[in-house]
Amino acid sequence: MTTLPTASALRRVGGLALVAGSVFVSVGASAWLTVSKQLSDEKITVPGNAPRFKGKPVKGPATAYVEALVIKSNAERGAGGRTFADISEALRGVEAGSAEETELRKQSSSLSTGAALRTSLMTSVLAFGVSAFAVGLGAFFLIVGSQLGRVRR
Repeated sequence: MTTLPTASALRRVGGLALVAGSVFVSVGASAWLTVSKQLSDEKITVPGNAPRFKGKPVKGPATAYVEALVIKSNAERGAGGRTFADISEALRGVEAGSAEETELRKQSSSLSTGAALRTSLMTSVLAFGVSAFAVGLGAFFLIVGSQLGRVRR
């Protein structure tokens, strides 16, 4: 035979849920603000060839994502539509020290820099998502905790 938890046990669990919810909300909001401030401090502006947010400062998840897309597009265009694999294959067939090798190495370097920038921006987009998840989970715990705290004897 199973027994139901006592009202005092439910209220204690509710209290723990309130504490956990408060921690999740404050940590999630702090992380969001920190990432936003760090992006803002970089003074990045979405360029004119972006599909959206042209001229807007990069300081949130949407603008960071759009900036990452623009960087990818610009890097690919700068490399003549080639990928790292294409450039590596082409480098195997050119003479060392030639002008063609120099150009291919520049394209490879450009793609590498673009990939690093995109990775950094996508990491911030992910951080915004995790922060939002933490705040949402914290809000859920706060609601559950407040309801459990209302249980009567």
